[in-house]
Amino acid sequence: MKLSNLFIGRPVYWILAAAIIVGLAVLGINQMHVKSFVPFQFIVMGIAAVAVAVVLVVYKPGERATRDPMNPDDIG
Repeated sequence: MKLSNLFIGRPVYWILAAAIIVGLAVLGINQMHVKSFVPFQFIVMGIAAVAVAVVLVVYKPGERATRDPMNPDDIG
């Protein structure tokens, strides 16, 4: 099995996903959601905003995002 069939998407998306997981893990390990909840919320919203911005910047129209083609006529 080729890795390109296992990990769909550009490497930048996988790096972004890993960075988000690490960032949230650091927040959780430091118990920021318990000690200072409001800054924690803003950090999580900031992480989400950065992730969306990165995807919007690096996305190319026509990029493959799923294994199967998405055909609206097949839904039903």
